[in-house]
Amino acid sequence: MLFAKVMTMSPLLIEIFCKKEINMPRQGLLPGFPEGATKIGKSLSILKKEGQITYFVGGDNYFSHRDGDLKSQRFALATLMGNGHVRPCELEGPPLFIPHRTAMNWAEQLREQGPGSFFRPRCSKNVSVMRSERIAECEKHLQGGMSVSKVAELVGVGESTLRKAIQRGAVSRAPIEKSKKK
Repeated sequence: MLFAKVMTMSPLLIEIFCKKEINMPRQGLLPGFPEGATKIGKSLSILKKEGQITYFVGGDNYFSHRDGDLKSQRFALATLMGNGHVRPCELEGPPLFIPHRTAMNWAEQLREQGPGSFFRPRCSKNVSVMRSERIAECEKHLQGGMSVSKVAELVGVGESTLRKAIQRGAVSRAPIEKSKKK
């Protein structure tokens, strides 16, 4: 009997009837946001409570970290963007005030380098170029009347490094005598 009814239907109805996946509208998440949470976008809310920051998608706890843990915050927001729960433009407003380009950079970092990239120690070159011996040598040459660029080349430091050292007072420079025009 059912086969007879199907055969009398138009080809369009048969296609819809036999189609395994019908395009039904997806049910959104329930709007149960925790009390005190700040809503960002359609489904994300952020709750700051007792030194913890918790991200909720709908009513579900998505990620938590301690307040002030910037690496975890960057990771959480990048994953939320990557999973489509929030858009970078929604992070620009209160309470986060994260620039659009910054959020996009975090999302790109997550895609290209993975989640571990947010927690790796940063490479720093905390090696001091201007040691006491070099400072003394630079001061001697500068007080002798040499230009900053010549002194930097002679001592083996970058000109900008020497200029910054002079600017912050690490290297003193003899005052340049100017002739007065009459």
